[in-house]
Amino acid sequence: MGRLLRRNVWIEAGISLFLMLFFIYFYCHIDGWVIESMPSTISPAFFPSIVTIVLIAMSVLLVGFALRALRHMLAGTVDDERLELQEGGEEAGRFVALAGYVGILFLYLIGLEYVGFVFSTPVVMFLVSVMLGLRHWLIGIVCYVLFTLALDYVAFHFMQIILPTGVLFG
Repeated sequence: MGRLLRRNVWIEAGISLFLMLFFIYFYCHIDGWVIESMPSTISPAFFPSIVTIVLIAMSVLLVGFALRALRHMLAGTVDDERLELQEGGEEAGRFVALAGYVGILFLYLIGLEYVGFVFSTPVVMFLVSVMLGLRHWLIGIVCYVLFTLALDYVAFHFMQIILPTGVLFG
């Protein structure tokens, strides 16, 4: 079994475990971090709590898959697909794509603070779509802008949530 495959399995296990623990920590402290800006019948931490619970569940799945890959690696039985990906050099490409996606999400968090939800969300949706192979970019841009405006309207008028406006426009 290759050294590269062994390294990638350990990296996957570490990242998935880190994400799971991070989201559990986030969930435990979310009430103190969410500021109530409008009177509401539900807690302002309701929606972030739901999102965090979904992210915890996804992280638990990642940990499960990483542990399964780790068990196969330690037993010396690795599935054929994984060996083919490593031999073809596609495993490194997947890691670069993942790193690019995480980088885009960090830029999105920064963009939320400075330019707000309405301006940063369509840009991030477009960048992720391009990474996934978007072909009809004009239709995508129109859909992303309309979806963002509709989500902003629904969040404010129906859910009574003020999405970030950004320091440059707020």
